[in-house]
Order: sequence, then C-alpha cells, then structure tokens
Amino acid sequence: MREHPRVVLHVAHTVVRRLSPFVRQVDFALDWVFLESGRAVYRQGDESDCTFIVLSGRLRSVITHGNGKKELVGEYGKGDLVGIVEMVTQTPRSTTVMAVRDSELAKLPEGLFNAIKLRFPIVVTRLINLLGHRILGSWKKPSVSRAIDTRPSQNNFSTVAIVPISDDVPLTAFTYELYHSLCVCGE
Repeated sequence: MREHPRVVLHVAHTVVRRLSPFVRQVDFALDWVFLESGRAVYRQGDESDCTFIVLSGRLRSVITHGNGKKELVGEYGKGDLVGIVEMVTQTPRSTTVMAVRDSELAKLPEGLFNAIKLRFPIVVTRLINLLGHRILGSWKKPSVSRAIDTRPSQNNFSTVAIVPISDDVPLTAFTYELYHSLCVCGE
C-alpha cells in the first residue's frame, strides 16, 4: 500500500459500491459515542429520541425518587440495548444512565429504528420477544431491597485480572476476601 497508495482508494471504492444502499444509510445514520467513566449517557426526564448499543464498557442505570433518594435499577454491558423501551413508547427517560467505565456506544436514532422497522419487521418482532422475556424474567425473581435488573447478564462481563504492583501486596489474602465478598452478593 505504501508503494501503490491508489490501491487503497480502489479497494475502498469497490467495497462501498458493493454495499447495499440500506447498509450505507445505516452507516450514515449511526453515531459512535465514546463516554468517559462517570459521564451520563442521558438523564432522567430527558427526551428519548434514540437508543444506545453498548459496544464496550459498562453502564449503570439509576432512578432518582422525589425525596432525592437514588436507586440502582440495572447494569448494561457489551451488546445490551439501553433506552429502547422509552424510545419505542415515546416517553421521557425514566432513569439516569451513567458510564461506570470508559465506554463505547453506538447511538441509534429513532428515525433509523423506524426505517429498520418498516423494511425488516422481523427485527422488531425479535426485539419485542427479547424485551418480553426480560420483563417476565424480572417478574419471576423474588424482589430484593433494590430493583436491580435481573436478566442474565453474566455472559457480557469481561474478565478481570488482579495483578500486584509490587511483592509487598498481599495478593492471596486480597483475592480470598474479594471471592468471599462476591459469594455473599451472589456473584
């Protein structure tokens, strides 16, 4: 490619020419969002004109009650859809969603969602099926003191390595403490 840079343009042109107009429309309509840890994706009460797909990172959904008390509602990881229910029902955001880690998201505008819905209705049917299973799953679980999203999300967690910064760190003791603490939480 360094010797013949025109090859890159030829390959790019060939790829774009072979893409369907619909795929190009989707590519132009999607926004790619990088969110630093601690930043809000959206806030409770905001207009819901889009949904987000988590590409990497971790998000946490929190609801603020009238008395100012905050309650954890759910967590989202790679592959999860965030804010879809509010967008589909055209209601204001019911929670505030914050990035727990640096996260990359794909922002799917409502207009693109409607275009997909018109062109491929089976996608919406599958989405309703997934949302229905999520809701039924949360109803069948006994309620805990806080209403944490109870869908099976372990398959989108990332592996975490515990590495000491020096030989003075009591790694074994720390690891056992962490393990026992997670067991108490049910993790």
